[in-house]
Amino acid sequence: MSEHNGHGNGRPNPNRPGGGPPKRRPRPGGRPGGGPRRSPPSPIGLRQVEGDVFELVHPKCVEEVVLDYREGLEVWKNGEPEEARDVLRYALEGCGDNLWVHVALGDLALKEFRDPRLARGHYGYAFELGHRALPPDFAGKLPRERPANRPFHDALQGLAACLRAIGEDREADRLARLQERLR
Repeated sequence: MSEHNGHGNGRPNPNRPGGGPPKRRPRPGGRPGGGPRRSPPSPIGLRQVEGDVFELVHPKCVEEVVLDYREGLEVWKNGEPEEARDVLRYALEGCGDNLWVHVALGDLALKEFRDPRLARGHYGYAFELGHRALPPDFAGKLPRERPANRPFHDALQGLAACLRAIGEDREADRLARLQERLR
């Protein structure tokens, strides 16, 4: 197949060596020869506290938007869920990988707007970010009592509730078992 030369006549492009179509470059993250792709690394890290106890390490931008996050929660508490949603979305613009904000937006979607599918998106994204921080063979504990781990557990619980609400009980049960194993 030849590349159009700008005149729409289908002739080989004289500006390309060989005149043929451009060679395909592998996409970033793709593997030569195909095969399954790995998820991109999480912006969330993992730190060993002691023994088999670990905690998540969140990106620096989380602290940069903490005031917006708190404002969103306060606005919601004052009975203005639409405005709270806007404030929390604004916080996401400053830190899209903020588990706390995604969980709060999931809570809003589920509790105020009764939309388990939307809530599932926020909880699911927060869960995925935290889960990708864990090595595939992770056998340690990620206790909920550690403040840095709490939004991950909240996302797990919220995601399981959404899955149950839309009839995906088997997947919800799998998440509940994972949560129990991590405690």
